[in-house]
Amino acid sequence: MRRHASCCVWIVCLAASQVYAEPLKETFTHAAMGTEFQFTLYARPGDAGTDDIRRIADEAFDIVDDLDNRISVWKNDSQISFVNHHAAQEPVKAAPDIIDLLGYCKTVCQESGGAFDITVGPLIKCWGFYKGEGVLPTDDALHEALASVGMDKVSLNTIARTISFAKPGILLDFGGIGKGLALDRAAQALREHGVKDAALNAGSSSIIAMGAPPGEPGWEVRIRDPYNDDHCLDEIVLHDESLSTSGNYEKFFEIDGKKYCHIFDPHTGKPVDGMLSASAIAPTGMQTDALSTTFFVMGEAKVRAYCAAHKNARAIIIPIPAAGAPRPVRIGFETK
Repeated sequence: MRRHASCCVWIVCLAASQVYAEPLKETFTHAAMGTEFQFTLYARPGDAGTDDIRRIADEAFDIVDDLDNRISVWKNDSQISFVNHHAAQEPVKAAPDIIDLLGYCKTVCQESGGAFDITVGPLIKCWGFYKGEGVLPTDDALHEALASVGMDKVSLNTIARTISFAKPGILLDFGGIGKGLALDRAAQALREHGVKDAALNAGSSSIIAMGAPPGEPGWEVRIRDPYNDDHCLDEIVLHDESLSTSGNYEKFFEIDGKKYCHIFDPHTGKPVDGMLSASAIAPTGMQTDALSTTFFVMGEAKVRAYCAAHKNARAIIIPIPAAGAPRPVRIGFETK
């Protein structure tokens, strides 16, 4: 069920016999993809109230729901669930945008040296995250799960628009990129309706900044301190860009005082250790959503190499400190 927040602002000031108006804005929320999407929209010139932008927000949320219904591994009737169940037996046809999405995932996987891999589903299952109860797998169970991980085991035929798996047990999971793509599509719908200034959030992990609030250079986004919710470690102003953050504080479990997060190194099959959070800044939500996970897995040296080779990407990573308070490390900002 959608909830529309009532936070309309319309300030009228009189000066020199002229009327100056602060543009109207409203924030709308909607539950999807296991989180809460929040869209803050500034009204267009000529909008007399919030009804018009409310209808536009509804349309954008419908687009998010449509994507969720097709790529969610939590929905048994989704297209990706069908692919996961049948692609090991025979090639499965998929919609053109799903083929494009999978092709993009293959590209990021290759460019990142395998740090980003949407076939980590068996690892998520092996470590108990699908059931919400973390477990330490045996060496045999981990070895078996790793045998079904790897984008090289997924074949994509862009001409026939089919997906096939090299063996049973492979599971595609778009959880590391789906929210960013949903924001991209919502933003495109808003632009087509003439909305120029908006901030679109998918939970606390991804944001698309369209334009800027009136009189401001952009939208201010803060990187939270994992140890203190009331403190931020860094902040950045975004204008027509996206930012996504992956952190070890989002989903995790602890055993004997050791924290195991939900982000896996596809090479070892184990949760990444040593990183508190990784944020990616780039032109699109799909790109930053994928790269925040990628940067979390890579570590500082490889993130620096990636950003040096991809000038449209920047990073803010926060390693786990050996001692003292965590400190953000900015990468790629010197080229901006």
